[in-house]
Amino acid sequence: MKLPKKILLFGISFGIISLLILAGYTLFATSNQTISKSILIGDFLAFLNFILGLLFVSWGLSRPNKEFLASLFGGLLIRLSLLLILLTSTLIFLEINEISFIFSILFFYFFYVIIEIIYLNFRER
Repeated sequence: MKLPKKILLFGISFGIISLLILAGYTLFATSNQTISKSILIGDFLAFLNFILGLLFVSWGLSRPNKEFLASLFGGLLIRLSLLLILLTSTLIFLEINEISFIFSILFFYFFYVIIEIIYLNFRER
């Protein structure tokens, strides 16, 4: 297995495993469930953003440079717009701990963006 595929496999498996662990902890935790629910929602939104980014990048990889950049930046615009809508609606309508939610989405967002950048740097042209 080549390095870019290993990087993608690591990112996707980390996302799924972290979502499952956080969901299990949220379901069975007797202590503060609000904080664990906030972290779970932040991880889910960042993972959704990561998966959408992978879809846009994989669609544009086989295309010429102009179309690849259009898919990359168009996908980035769509992803950030969707993330902004989901983030504000989560903060308005759900009963969560705002500080835990913001810091968890910030951490997971940067983690997944780093995985995406490493994948783009190591892929074959």
